[in-house]
Amino acid sequence: MDADVYADEAGPTGGRPLNLRQIEVFRAIMMAGSISGAGRVLHVSQPAVSRVLALTESRLGYRLFERVKSRLSPTAEARRLYAEVEQVYGGIQRVNDLAASLGQSGAGMLKIVASASFGQRLIPMALERFRARHADARVDYRSVTFDELAAYFLSGQADIGISMQPPDHPNLTSVRLARVPVICVLPPGHPLASHDVVLPEDFSSAAWIGYPRDTPLGRALAPFFGEGPRCAAAVEVHSPVTACSFVQQGLGPALVDAWCVTPDQAAHMALRPIAPEASVDIWATHSNLSAPPLLARRFLAAVKKTLEGQALPGTGPGSAG
Repeated sequence: MDADVYADEAGPTGGRPLNLRQIEVFRAIMMAGSISGAGRVLHVSQPAVSRVLALTESRLGYRLFERVKSRLSPTAEARRLYAEVEQVYGGIQRVNDLAASLGQSGAGMLKIVASASFGQRLIPMALERFRARHADARVDYRSVTFDELAAYFLSGQADIGISMQPPDHPNLTSVRLARVPVICVLPPGHPLASHDVVLPEDFSSAAWIGYPRDTPLGRALAPFFGEGPRCAAAVEVHSPVTACSFVQQGLGPALVDAWCVTPDQAAHMALRPIAPEASVDIWATHSNLSAPPLLARRFLAAVKKTLEGQALPGTGPGSAG
């Protein structure tokens, strides 16, 4: 460090901003309690530390340290300044911690939102695959309705979303991952359980469980029913997960996406394909204001792997639970 350079800059210039090196030296002196100790911390000579301190005090226009019995004692101004400096260094440490975390496993917390239907099987299976490679990753999973999806992204509460329908928002981007068949689930003793395939006319009289027209499954089933079912649903629900629970209670048959049926549920219901076929899509959504975090991209890869070649219940003639 050249003393002449600092001599040129020094002078009665109180109030001039400090540079990062001067802040670093000031912090080192506060922590070490001496010029020599600060030099050892910073791996520079004692005279170099003294020159930077002299320039710092010249710029500020007041003293930072008083010499008391051969020791440096910080002034009241130095103590106040040090409190702010420590906050800055705490922020730098957090940046470094995040940078290291991003390189190892992405951001510290992966925030996933999904339709309840996919929280039954798809999300748990994908998370099992994901965590096999990223065991230290922390996950915040929330089951949300389609109407709530966009708000979670816009409020920063979601990194990746899995749903039956892409939200329509200019700040969100959605990609279709797969198409999933709709199947009929029935109480085991239901008369339709004797059918190999369930047809629209099979809903002409018996009580059944349906969906409002403006829900993703309600829209997906519009072509299946054509002008509409001959007999209105006895019970309307907003989620196929709820529909499966009602079927298990014997309230009637329902049409659900095949991914929402768990193996345990399949063992206690009859599952049948439908004709004409109907399907729903699986969409992945993320914010387009910034690139998805590394963990979100890796989780999405796990979802795609899970979807590839996965056998789904009730999608062939004569399927049974």
